[in-house]
Amino acid sequence: MTTNGTPASTTTSEDATVESSKPAATRPGPTLWRNIATPVVLTALMVVLGFVVGEDTLTTLEEVLALVVFATATNLLLGQGGLVSFGQAVFYGIGAYTVALGWLHWHLSFWLTFFLAPVVSALVAIPVGLVALRARRLYFALSTLAFSELAYQLAESRYDFTQGANGVFGPFVPSALTDPIRGYLFLLAITVISLLLMWKVTRSPFGLVLRSIRENRERMQALGVNVYWHQLIAFVVSGFFCGLAGAMFVIYSQSSYPELLDWTTSGSPIFMAVIGGMGTFLGPALGAFIYQFGHDELVRYVSDWQLVLGGVLLLIVMFWPDGILGSLTKVKWSELRKSLKRGGSDE
Repeated sequence: MTTNGTPASTTTSEDATVESSKPAATRPGPTLWRNIATPVVLTALMVVLGFVVGEDTLTTLEEVLALVVFATATNLLLGQGGLVSFGQAVFYGIGAYTVALGWLHWHLSFWLTFFLAPVVSALVAIPVGLVALRARRLYFALSTLAFSELAYQLAESRYDFTQGANGVFGPFVPSALTDPIRGYLFLLAITVISLLLMWKVTRSPFGLVLRSIRENRERMQALGVNVYWHQLIAFVVSGFFCGLAGAMFVIYSQSSYPELLDWTTSGSPIFMAVIGGMGTFLGPALGAFIYQFGHDELVRYVSDWQLVLGGVLLLIVMFWPDGILGSLTKVKWSELRKSLKRGGSDE
């Protein structure tokens, strides 16, 4: 009983009624908690995994982390913007070469070159995007392929600067990161930060416009959207993170070589995005795990491992066109549980 004679329970009841009458969009829903809990749980699992697996598996996980950033960055164009680029290896290779050549020619600090690598890649992506994005669809893909082949040939022929086909090998990574667990935790931290930043890009108004351009370019142009500049910004952002992935590659390989720039290298993140799910944010990350661990297992038993992965890609395209994660997100789990319960009760 309150001082004015009104029961306290009545007030509580009214508050509950008002709260329940609020629109669902104004109350924290399960989606919000899922968006927060998923990255926290996955990061915690990856940290624990680093302390329980062997050194060989830890090295593979380091490779996977770099590929996760590479594939997710490529999917900013592919899944979000509907742009198939065979030139992302240019920025991946430039990221690796920035670290390697900075050490070889100018004896620059690893930390300086590591964080400079994505900036250099983004700067190179500007003129490449300005030219390539003048073309559309197939011609855009061929334009990016041409840039990739040009970069590969330059790296292979300029022996005086890039060491040619031999590549650059050397102790340009600090001893603190050559320790497997420390190197792994550093790469994990960079990966988590990169994914969070790319997630913000995809969920921003810019990301919404980019997806709208993918769905209907002509309508967005009619609405006054500058399609060319939106795609160019996406291209540069993707180039930035591809360059970061290339710098991450150097940490566990301590090398850089022309094949990193080749257009065939650009096919790997596309493969990962397709098998994981281009329409999902974490699909390329799942694809990176499947690709790298699948590769490491296949090379033990067969020499033509590319044929096996090609067969896997064909099966996924035929039966799971949305990718593994994309198909799983479309499953109505509540209805599936109900049907399973009904099936159990019938027995």
